Amino acid sequence: MVSGISMRPDLLSAAATLDDRAMQVIEALAAGGEQRELQRGEILIHQGEPSDALYFVLSGRFSVHLHGVTGSIAEIAQGQPIGEIGFFAGLPRTATVTALRDSRVLAITRERLRRLGDASREILDTVIVSLARRLTEHSGAVASPGLVRTVALVPAGDGRTSPRFLELVRDVFGKASRAVFLDEERIAARFVGAPLEDQAKSDWLNGLEREFDFVFYVAEPALTRWTKKCIRQADAIWLIAAAGADTDLNLSELFAFSVHPPSARRLIMLHQARSGTVSGTGSWLQPRDVFMHHHVALEDAADIRRIWRFLSHRAVGFVAGGGGALGSAHLGVYKAFREAGAEFDILGGTSAGAAMAAALAFGVDPERVDLGTHNIFVKSRALRHPTLPRYGLIDHKAFDRALQAEYGEVLIEDLWTPYFAVSSNLSRHQPRVHRRGPVWQAVRASGSIPGVLPPFFTKEGEMLVDGAVMDNLPLAPMKALKTGPNVIVSLQDKPTTYKVDYDSIPGRRELAAALLNPFSRRRLPQVPSILQVIMLSMMANRSDPQLGAADLLIRPELPADIRFTSWERHNEIFLHAYRGAAQWIEARMAEGDPRMRAVIG
Repeated sequence: MVSGISMRPDLLSAAATLDDRAMQVIEALAAGGEQRELQRGEILIHQGEPSDALYFVLSGRFSVHLHGVTGSIAEIAQGQPIGEIGFFAGLPRTATVTALRDSRVLAITRERLRRLGDASREILDTVIVSLARRLTEHSGAVASPGLVRTVALVPAGDGRTSPRFLELVRDVFGKASRAVFLDEERIAARFVGAPLEDQAKSDWLNGLEREFDFVFYVAEPALTRWTKKCIRQADAIWLIAAAGADTDLNLSELFAFSVHPPSARRLIMLHQARSGTVSGTGSWLQPRDVFMHHHVALEDAADIRRIWRFLSHRAVGFVAGGGGALGSAHLGVYKAFREAGAEFDILGGTSAGAAMAAALAFGVDPERVDLGTHNIFVKSRALRHPTLPRYGLIDHKAFDRALQAEYGEVLIEDLWTPYFAVSSNLSRHQPRVHRRGPVWQAVRASGSIPGVLPPFFTKEGEMLVDGAVMDNLPLAPMKALKTGPNVIVSLQDKPTTYKVDYDSIPGRRELAAALLNPFSRRRLPQVPSILQVIMLSMMANRSDPQLGAADLLIRPELPADIRFTSWERHNEIFLHAYRGAAQWIEARMAEGDPRMRAVIG
């Protein structure tokens, strides 16, 4: 606790929405008030404790948490009050408030306010009215949680932060937003002779968040006092790793992990040149629990622009739903959007959509993916090898071999473009999102049509089947990974009727006799195949996804006679969807649809 320190008025007025009269009152309160300095992670108030003081944030930022609720529900910025509801209502603290930066607050006790109120009732009335206005108009002026403003660049393993990487980040973030970069040398030059822990430094650093969209702290390779300061000041940690360097955790990373949860960590893998896939990412991820990782080529700024979109809540996602052979339509939609100028930052899908999105994440063009579809389903006839109906109707070995031939042994984490697949976990009765491991296994699990193929079993013994059973259009997993617009491709079939006389469907003996006689076989009723029935059943129980304001849902128009098993018509489906999507995009661009602008950018 620090007493009797004069308050700089700009520390409050810069961010607060209090009027001038109220500011005079607050300054009067501060004249004899107490100030507290808190390091990141320190708790200012605990939920349920008595509300014995009102606080104003002079410098820094705080997060608000409720018992039983995961994560922060809000953030409180400089110039804003803390604890006003319980203080004026005489109630216990309604939440726990924790410092997100090295911060400083003004503490106003009830006794202090009472004494000022006795001297001038106008002071007390002004405070109450001003705070009531804040609560009514601005809901307490709390910022939305999750918005990253400050980033610490921390070298991972035994490497250093690449000057070329810093140059690219400065260029991209400097042009697209207001950004400032801080290192120990710059701070030492500004505050000559002052210790790093000096409160004036923290106040200045926190004040930069009013002037800039992003504040980058460039940490040293060693765990110095400056590196610790960088980590404590940050909303997010970027672990900068050079491909090929030693992957052991260093002391700076361990300190960062003690301060920041996995949700605030990203691994940035640096490469000299871009490629469809890399290798060795798993050895970096294994000891590091991070929210997401990004591959960055130092040859240009394209990958840094992708990271900027992730941090700016503008990352564009491509969500591909299940649909059997109709899955080739995803390629047509993808091609049309790419030609219109869209850059997809992350791809995800279910079942056939998972297969198509995985192939696109390799960085190849849709025509090459269409060729792969031909290799798997037409040339190899991967789903046309019946077997004894003990584990499934189709020989899964043939399907597995075809998948391995196309995807190889590439791991999801080694794909240049972020990707995920969704399967249905029958062991846990919930969808499973695949973000690590062999690509072909994720595709295989996501496309394990119940009854047709055996389930896919993990090393942990979990049984996985087709993702369409639980999440045929995985927009929710996409939104859990990023904020921003999405193109969602639904392959929902049109309502279809079948001219089948139920009584004409033969029983076992009649069917056996008919199959032995070529002439009788032609007279069998045209009933949908077992595979069609199963896939229609999986896709029947579903609802439209919860679209955001910038999301685009597209349902490609396909020829009426194409079914889920029409694998031999993959190229026709691809081209038909491409032409339809191109027209669809052109029409919405002509209308000035703001969602198209968000995606095309």
